[in-house]
Amino acid sequence: MRAAGADAEDLQKHISGTYFSLRLGMGLLAVALPLSLWLGGRFADHEALRCSMSAYYYSPTMRDKFVGILCAIGLFLYLYKGFSRQENWALNVAGAFAILIALVPTSPDCEGGKAFSAHEFFAILFFLAIAYVCLFRAADTLSLIRDPQKAKRLRTLYRGIGVLMIASPLVAVVLAQSLQPGSPRRSLVFFVETVAVLTFAAYWLVKSRELSATDAEKLALERQLKPASPPPAGVERPPGKLVQIGSDDVTQLDSKRPPSDTGDLQ
Repeated sequence: MRAAGADAEDLQKHISGTYFSLRLGMGLLAVALPLSLWLGGRFADHEALRCSMSAYYYSPTMRDKFVGILCAIGLFLYLYKGFSRQENWALNVAGAFAILIALVPTSPDCEGGKAFSAHEFFAILFFLAIAYVCLFRAADTLSLIRDPQKAKRLRTLYRGIGVLMIASPLVAVVLAQSLQPGSPRRSLVFFVETVAVLTFAAYWLVKSRELSATDAEKLALERQLKPASPPPAGVERPPGKLVQIGSDDVTQLDSKRPPSDTGDLQ
């Protein structure tokens, strides 16, 4: 028979692998979205590049792919649990907006100068929710990185991703409102939206590498993380809001837990 500790370790690896797969899946789906829409429209529908990614909702071949990928990303965002209540709520909100983007279509004729649509509103709120995670929550786990310079570089990268995630969809909306439907530059909207989607993918791929390198999820499962203490006055706060605690602290936490109603398992 296998030791209980070995079974527990395998279970921790399984849980950590599940979270890694969720993050990787979101990143790969985001990368696949613009590429599949362009190639599918070009070779399956035999048409030129549409005015935006959202316009592929009306593609005979790619509509189901467009809706399906966005709904899958939305569900992944809801299922994924962040390292704080704030991050978790932001991801849940982003997941809901991703599904609304898929189910509430844009105008079928790509007309510019129209009133701000619900589809555009949902898209901007989706990216704002993810940008909030990049700007204010992504750095929470950077304190687990032993190299402070690397942690600072990652914090800067996350902030840059967050800013780009705000700017690119706003630029796409401005272009969609200002460019005429027949303009040859109308496809710029598609490319700007692609930048926004690939930025979303970049965040999840970078975050996956960071969390895998620090075993952050394993430490969380073992209850070896706690909020970092505020730095002394005049001392620059290092990136991150979580620190690892030792086994003695875990024992003290166990002693403070209320007794289970079901009793100890034998």
